[in-house]
Formats: sequence, C-alpha cells, structure tokens
Amino acid sequence: MAIRQIVTIPDPVLRNKAQKVSKVGEEEKKLARDLLDTLEVAKDPEGAGIAATQIGVSKKMCVVRNFFPDPAKNGEYTHEDYVLINPKIVSTSKETEIDYEGCLSVPNVYGKVERYKKIKVDALDISGERIKIKAQDFFARTVQHEIDHLEGVLFTDRVVGGVITEQEMDALFSQEGQ
Repeated sequence: MAIRQIVTIPDPVLRNKAQKVSKVGEEEKKLARDLLDTLEVAKDPEGAGIAATQIGVSKKMCVVRNFFPDPAKNGEYTHEDYVLINPKIVSTSKETEIDYEGCLSVPNVYGKVERYKKIKVDALDISGERIKIKAQDFFARTVQHEIDHLEGVLFTDRVVGGVITEQEMDALFSQEGQ
C-alpha cells in the first residue's frame, strides 16, 4: 500500500496541464495503485476522485469513484473505482446542474459549480484498453472535476458566486436537515 501526500494549493503542479500517457506500463500501474490507495484513506471530505496531479505527478491519469446503494446493506452506499488514463469528454447533455463541490487539494473551501448532468468519456483503463463510460449526476460531476485537474483547472475557477468554509457548509447542511 503506497499512500501519497496530497498536493494542495498553491503548488504549481495543480495549475499545469498534465502530460498524455503514451503507454500503460509498470510505472503507470504503480501510479494507479498509489492513486487508489491514497483515495481510499482520504477523509474530510471523503474523496470521490483523485488526479495524478494531486499527488504531484504530471500524467493524464485519475481515479473516479461511482457511488451507488448497496443492496446487501440496507440504506448504505458502496462504490466502484475507475482508473481513467488520457480521459476525454466526447459528449455532454444540454442539461446542467449547479451544486456544491470541494477538493482534497483545496482544503476547507466549498463552492457551487455548474456541471453537465450527463457525459460520455473515452479513456484507457489500467490494462491499456480503450473504454467508454457514461456518467450522470454526481458521478458525472466527479469525472468532470478530475478531468479539470488534468487540464490545470481547479473547481474554484468555476465557482458560481462565492466560496464558503467547511464550517459554513456544515451549518448549511444542518439547517437543511431541520
């Protein structure tokens, strides 16, 4: 298990466009394992995805997590992880949605971001095979967020309105629960 340090702002690697992966070899497979391990232990907030740039590696690779209800555990969620190499959004829905986002590389900051509700992504998997993924709702938001990282774009660049702190976010959610 190789848990890597998550890079945070203002580290310049977060603003650089990542380099395209030319072949999927042992180095890329190790990087994918490191991303998976690092994401698995990421807390506050729990990570839904992580890009290679977030651990200081300028390669077009990310891990995205698709959450869904676990039929074996009433009311609990489980997830499936996808390793995406050289991901590219090939189509989007016309419909968009504005919702809050946060980021492991931008601690204690949240803001509303407009994203496409549905997307189709073309990428390579960890075996170097071409895959196509259809994503919608929160999963589509996660994929778009991670692909932005690979282009040197942070969610704060896309915030609609202002940003809030984690404490303000917690207060907002506790008010909604009343």
